[in-house]
Amino acid sequence: MRITIILLLLAGILAAPFLLRPGGESRTASLRRAEHLVIITPHNQSIQAEFGQVFIRYMKQSRGRDVYIDWRTPGGTSEIARFLKSEYATRFESLWKRKTQGLRFTHLIREAFTNPKIDVPPTQQGQVPDLTLLSHPDAAKERAVYARQLFLDSDIGIGIDLFFGGGAYDFSKQAQAGNLVPRDAGGSYGPAALAEEHPDWFSDAVMPANVSGEPFRDSRFRWVGTVLSSFGICYNEDVLRRLGIKVSPAQWNDLTDIRLAGQIALADPTKSGSTTKAFEMLIQQQIRGALNGMQTQARAASAVEHDAIRQGWDRAMRMIFKISANARYFTDSATKVPYDVAAGDAGAGMCIDFYGRTYNELHRDSAGHSRVQFVMPKGGTSIGADPIGMLRGAPNPELAHRFMEFVLSPEGQRIWDFKTGAPGGPRRFALRRPPIRKDFYTAENRQFMADPDINPYLIGKDFLYEGKWTGSLFTPMRFIIRCGCVDTHEELHSTWRAMIKAGMPAAALREFEDLSIISYDRVLGDIAPVLRSNDKIQEVELARKLSGIFREKYRKCRDLCP
Repeated sequence: MRITIILLLLAGILAAPFLLRPGGESRTASLRRAEHLVIITPHNQSIQAEFGQVFIRYMKQSRGRDVYIDWRTPGGTSEIARFLKSEYATRFESLWKRKTQGLRFTHLIREAFTNPKIDVPPTQQGQVPDLTLLSHPDAAKERAVYARQLFLDSDIGIGIDLFFGGGAYDFSKQAQAGNLVPRDAGGSYGPAALAEEHPDWFSDAVMPANVSGEPFRDSRFRWVGTVLSSFGICYNEDVLRRLGIKVSPAQWNDLTDIRLAGQIALADPTKSGSTTKAFEMLIQQQIRGALNGMQTQARAASAVEHDAIRQGWDRAMRMIFKISANARYFTDSATKVPYDVAAGDAGAGMCIDFYGRTYNELHRDSAGHSRVQFVMPKGGTSIGADPIGMLRGAPNPELAHRFMEFVLSPEGQRIWDFKTGAPGGPRRFALRRPPIRKDFYTAENRQFMADPDINPYLIGKDFLYEGKWTGSLFTPMRFIIRCGCVDTHEELHSTWRAMIKAGMPAAALREFEDLSIISYDRVLGDIAPVLRSNDKIQEVELARKLSGIFREKYRKCRDLCP
């Protein structure tokens, strides 16, 4: 009897949440009837909740439609890129075998079908090649071209409608691969169709194509920006005061302060696109500074720029390695950086603007002051777009089109930076992100904005992004930092501590700052080609070799400390 009572009580406890949930059965039935929109995103739950709830309500009130949003968040943009590559490869393998009557799906085909460097001649577009020719052992090039053609002509999907959130670089890579499309197979829905419906939205007066050298949308409308972001430093005033730092950090170089040893929070750039972008901004600033310092030289402008790029790159690399030496860790999640700074586990960190502003708001006291502050280095960060795009083979392209339209509408833009409870604003979370629409920044809207003094279009004037300087080195940057700072962080950190303890001996510091192994020309000539080859064996061997060189360097630095 006692066992029976216990089992009944246990069953009651397990069933109670379902029995007591209001409208449980009707809610389940409603979800089954609702149209499903599947969105993959690195956006946090606050953004998902606010946009999801308002869009669902908007569709019900304006169109009488029940909508359910299925958010997929496998990680940051780097993890999403790997997920998309794997999923599309799986679907394309089935298509390839069906279309070629079982022709083997080789590694060459796997790499070729999303390779933007493979040109499909206009004469071959839409044509089915001779399968006998394709199966010939010497027809590798023909198989690669057909794989690319077959993918671009297809409407294969992975069960996901939209990619929402990230950086322009990541979206450009997805667009070039062919994973993002301007229109669905029928041609009626997608960013390009949206631009035709609302041409005034995409004018220079509302949403310009680019600002300060940063693209705000794809030239073929495979993706469009929805909100703006910049990069900066979040710091904890209490921790800095405890460390004896009276002047708050204002520039990237301030993070090299040896008093911050073990107090910098950083995200692994191979896992976080935003962190890589922040490092790129640091490099761009140093190149710009070197160029400004050479402007008086009586030489050809191209020669001056050539030297400034290399000098600025060297300066920036030394800064990055010192900041990394001060790092407490390299986390897989960029959201952990402001969290640990706010908790006092780190004194400062590099983060995207809205992360810093969000934690500033979360930790305000009754007088309105917050121990967590955020600063954008003047002249050290651009204003970039955070995009949205429709994936190839989207299962519900019309609903995806409506979501993009809503996010870019004046109503959707209010959610980004209105205060909670403001008319048309978010209900629970102030997202504190600057909208992309220039016509948003009006006196009428400012009274409801969480950050009324911020106008990204004015901030962007302090920085001019030059893609030709570092744009092609985005991936090599990640690789270098991984080999020299992330994989070798234990050796780097202990070496830096030893140098600080020894009073920064000149010989040790010279050895530490000698980064000729990763000079601009060596990266272009030795590292970038290996990474572009997609030969994983060569890449692993290069990583092993480069990490070994840095470990030996750090050992020499320690030996030079008395």
